[in-house]
Amino acid sequence: MQDPHPSKDVDKALQEVPLLVDIIERQPDSKEIWYGHSILTSTLFPANPPKEGTDFVSKSNGSYEYILEAGIDPKTRRRQFPSGKYPRLIMAWMAKQIRAAGKRKTDTVDPEHRVITIPSMYRLLDELGIPYGGHTAVKVQEQLRLLLSSHISIRRTTGFSGKTFRDTVSLPLVEAVRFAEDNRDDSLSGASFVLTEEVYRRLARESAPFDTRASKLLLSGRSVLPYDVYIWLVGSMKELRHPLTVGWDWLYDRFGDGAMSMQNFRATFRRALQKVRQVYPGVNVADSRRGLTLFPSPTAVEVKHARRQLDGEH
Repeated sequence: MQDPHPSKDVDKALQEVPLLVDIIERQPDSKEIWYGHSILTSTLFPANPPKEGTDFVSKSNGSYEYILEAGIDPKTRRRQFPSGKYPRLIMAWMAKQIRAAGKRKTDTVDPEHRVITIPSMYRLLDELGIPYGGHTAVKVQEQLRLLLSSHISIRRTTGFSGKTFRDTVSLPLVEAVRFAEDNRDDSLSGASFVLTEEVYRRLARESAPFDTRASKLLLSGRSVLPYDVYIWLVGSMKELRHPLTVGWDWLYDRFGDGAMSMQNFRATFRRALQKVRQVYPGVNVADSRRGLTLFPSPTAVEVKHARRQLDGEH
């Protein structure tokens, strides 16, 4: 006998339909446009906490390798990596604040001194689109501490005339940070910090606009992979002028955290790509035995539209 009640998966799919229709039928407004960097706001941060004893995690981008080392949590005094969806959302929020501010000083950004201010966790959760309740504020606050205490390095490998050169730039996320913790109400806690010049510059210039309605849907499951693939394709299509094929080995190195085997990864990646196509129907990609071929496609958010929305905030 057929179950008269829809399964959780069917129920979830039905709830997503209005959002998918909304994404297709209209361009996002200014509050719905954020900015993503395929490394700094997504794949650099592990999907799940790495095994104890892990010294670093890294992601490659052409001749560049981004290396993330866990810092020491100033509250617990334990070495832990920022992981999961919250560091991704916080970094993308920062990129949006920086882009929206431009050269103006706002209540969240001081461009001259590269200062980012989070007035309260309540406000941050509201702007991240995360319902406040339970231990959410505590968890986001913890991930913020881990994020700001972590250390990033960028290594570039080049070579000619039989020589190999490895240049490394030390890239702490922040130069200084102050956490303001409210001992009575976590939602009133906040933070203020100075981003390093390199991180500020990359978030300001290299990030690409994306639709937070899409990211909300892609992060609604247990995996962050659909979101990471979306942010990567959003950034890639902004500059792509000719077809580009990337092999499965490259994709595995970039997105394969936690995958048990290449076969498992391919199946998982293809499912993630299917979800991305739902929220980004204009993306033109083809997967094969070799890997994934990207063809020049319309950006997820029209660049001119994103600029007009930013100008409207000024």
